[in-house]
Amino acid sequence: MPDAERLEKVIMSKQSLDSKVFSLASNLFGFGNTTEKKTEENNIATNIAISLQPEKRIMAIYPAISLDAFSITMDNYRKYISAYNFKTIAENELTEKHNAFVKNFLIENTLTDIQREFSKVFLHKSKLLKPRAYNEQAEAFMKDHGLIIEKKKIQTVKYATELVFQNLLHLYNSQLMKRNEQYMRLRVTAIRPIEEFKINSFLVTALQRNGVTSLDLCKKTVRNHRQRLEECGVFVDYHFSGQNRPVEVHINSEILTVLDLKTSKLTTAENQRVTSEIENVLPDNNENTRTDLNEYQMNENVKNISHDKEFPSVTPFDLFFTRTRACNKEISTSGGAENVKVLNTLSEKLENLIMHPQELAVNLSNHEYNNYRPIDLRILFKEAYSGTMPKESFRELIIQDFFKSISKIYRNSTPFAGSWKKAINFYMQNKFIAFTGDAFNKQSIVDDIHELRWRIEWARKWFVKNSNVNPLFPADYFDMTRKTSKEIGFEYTKVKYSEHLKSKAKYEILKKKREADAVRRKATINHAKKFENEVNRFFKDKTTLPQLYDYVENNLPSEFLEKLPQMILEKSLKMSRKVAFDDDFLQYNLSEF
Repeated sequence: MPDAERLEKVIMSKQSLDSKVFSLASNLFGFGNTTEKKTEENNIATNIAISLQPEKRIMAIYPAISLDAFSITMDNYRKYISAYNFKTIAENELTEKHNAFVKNFLIENTLTDIQREFSKVFLHKSKLLKPRAYNEQAEAFMKDHGLIIEKKKIQTVKYATELVFQNLLHLYNSQLMKRNEQYMRLRVTAIRPIEEFKINSFLVTALQRNGVTSLDLCKKTVRNHRQRLEECGVFVDYHFSGQNRPVEVHINSEILTVLDLKTSKLTTAENQRVTSEIENVLPDNNENTRTDLNEYQMNENVKNISHDKEFPSVTPFDLFFTRTRACNKEISTSGGAENVKVLNTLSEKLENLIMHPQELAVNLSNHEYNNYRPIDLRILFKEAYSGTMPKESFRELIIQDFFKSISKIYRNSTPFAGSWKKAINFYMQNKFIAFTGDAFNKQSIVDDIHELRWRIEWARKWFVKNSNVNPLFPADYFDMTRKTSKEIGFEYTKVKYSEHLKSKAKYEILKKKREADAVRRKATINHAKKFENEVNRFFKDKTTLPQLYDYVENNLPSEFLEKLPQMILEKSLKMSRKVAFDDDFLQYNLSEF
């Protein structure tokens, strides 16, 4: 090919490498004769492993990475990485020369429309590929469209990756020892391929030595080192099972060395024993029964008050219903529409309900509010948060509404108007007043109305229940210093309201506890069923022993993992008894019965 000859001339004329190094690089990557290339490649360069063949997998009964195995593994790792880096540096030298030729070619020549469009398509489709895969695609592309694409440089493996690899080996040994403990409890002695390495980047960042973090890295950095080890062939058979599960890989058998705790011998891919007792690894059924431990729900008790909710037009008659003489008189004297004053806003309607304290005291002494219905809380909330009524007027409205509601306890007694007037004046001077002498804002006042009305209802029910006890005169009953039960004052209802809140909280706790117990009972039944089903699947050869352990460990509570060996032994004994009974039964002739 003319382009290839021209490229070779440019490279030979501008090469700055040592002659031996360049000869090696050219032999490795497409220049020179094939025989010399193969010889040099076998002596120095390492082939990048992509997957392990079954016959090259390390076999052991109880594999572990002891100190000697760790030392040998790290020596193999350094040799492998050294050869890989040498190969990568030589390859990058050729990549630089190729890119220089492409740049000169693009300067001296004008690309055709086809070359220009196809190069854009190639760059868009291949921009996410790894450097080696990208370069391979570029080679195939340039065979058809000419040398118009620059190649990517391949990164070498840095020294920091060795530290990460050491910590990964420590985690892998912990994983192997955990599996060995499970097999030892079941007395499994069959030789088998070592299991895959499940890499969790968070565990690498959490490793500590003597209370100090081993590697001060983030999870993203650990993933980058893992990907570099995959590119160079240290990790093979990469398998991604989802973002909630660890990545599964195998360590290159040319690097890894393990100690078989059963035979106390170091095992590698070259000296491993061969046996026909290899367990069948069945594929996963992709059934995701994983329990998310990080799921939880926060419940908040928040009052959401809508300011935009529309309320019907309110008049004094709509706000409360009384069967008093004054109200009946007002209704009877109301004439046509021309005699009715139309109130424009809700604030004006509420403010019109406020009367003089003396008039209120007289009405209270005349029992005109025995059937009084309090103002709707929704209307008060609307006024408090979006109304135009002054806070002093709003406070007076709430106090008068309070006395009208509490007057029901005096249904069977006749307190004087003066006593009512003293109580009203006392509340106007002390209720909903800050230490500065200013009235509370309307939002704070309206938040206390629910408590106030609950206390009114409790007091009314108490006097109905204790009909032989008459309430004190209003001036004495509403005295804020009467706080004990023996003094029979309204302030004692605060204690009862506090008890009500505590009992309500206890009820909520008890309710949540019962709901949690119900969920726990259902979960226990469900877990027991899953546990039994998975054990049955194991005895039906639908899953392997490691898969059974992983399922129980990841999806069921810890007590099921402790019960698993005993469950397997009991199931095995039951099946063996059944087989023995069938054999004894078959030795008899049916004619004998």
